[in-house]
Amino acid sequence: MKTSQVIYTAVVSMCFIIGLSACSEEKIDPSCDGSDITYDNFIKSFVQSNCLGGSCHSSGSGNGDFTTFAKLQVVVNNGKFTSEVLVNQTMPQGSTLNQDELNKVQCWADAGFPEN
Repeated sequence: MKTSQVIYTAVVSMCFIIGLSACSEEKIDPSCDGSDITYDNFIKSFVQSNCLGGSCHSSGSGNGDFTTFAKLQVVVNNGKFTSEVLVNQTMPQGSTLNQDELNKVQCWADAGFPEN
């Protein structure tokens, strides 16, 4: 095997290994801490802080408009909110939620996503 082929194989292998290790980021296991969480007392400000910045989920966004409880309910009802925030933990994009935030969101989910 030529030296250039060996180097190419080594570089491709390293990229593959690095890519796999990036995917194995450990997720937090959210569990309700007993908090009485509603949209009005926590989730509204949580969404404003974590989801409405830029053009992510603001009014008129093609990614879904989370500016009101009724509009957020669309992704809550189809399971995408739970999937992306609690299970996959891929949202909010570009940042991560801490244990306390995830626990509170889990409490909201466990209570059936109440508004108030």
